[in-house]
Amino acid sequence: MQVTATGSGSGNYELNKTLGKDDFLKLLVTQLRYQDPMQPVDDKEFIAQLAQFSSLEQIKNLNSTMEQFITINLIEGQLSRAAALVGQEVQVYDPRRDASIEGKVEAVRMFDGVCKLVIDGEMHDLHQLEEIRGVKK
Repeated sequence: MQVTATGSGSGNYELNKTLGKDDFLKLLVTQLRYQDPMQPVDDKEFIAQLAQFSSLEQIKNLNSTMEQFITINLIEGQLSRAAALVGQEVQVYDPRRDASIEGKVEAVRMFDGVCKLVIDGEMHDLHQLEEIRGVKK
């Protein structure tokens, strides 16, 4: 659940907070603590709330697992594309020189989660690749 609030006065403010499992448990405990002793929470309602909490936790875990899976697949995809370039003549854009350079891909390295092509001893981001010229004989 996401809560957004805006206001006016001396300035606008915006609160954007996602409720998590800790918030859900606090609400549940507070509800139990302040319930009317003459009309306690119905068993079925309590079980339904626990089931909702369990579902929320499972969805959150699934989301986290999917994010990790996507990240791993993206990295593997980058590495596969880059590995196929080893030994190839390529052209990459070098922002430090504000120019394109040509050279043979000597190696592939992962640096800070980014796939780098090693050309003439210098690392260049895979996304800076402009052209693949093939194997130079």
